[in-house]
Amino acid sequence: MSSNIRRRDLLERLGIEQLSALEAAYDPVDWFLDGSQADHPFRTVMTVPGRKCPACLAKGDTVWVILGKCCPQCGTPVN
Repeated sequence: MSSNIRRRDLLERLGIEQLSALEAAYDPVDWFLDGSQADHPFRTVMTVPGRKCPACLAKGDTVWVILGKCCPQCGTPVN
């Protein structure tokens, strides 16, 4: 018995109905016609302060690094 069939049987026994891909598709704009996007968790934007790595930038590459971390490309510490 394949894992998909076992999974479907388990979901049926638990009374969980799995939505098809077409049913699960939605347009988030429809949810927020009044412009209230902040109370939806997927609409929250959290920025992380970062800088371009100076060593990679000198070579012509643009690599963003979180402040206080090392560049993943060249290992240069970025403060």
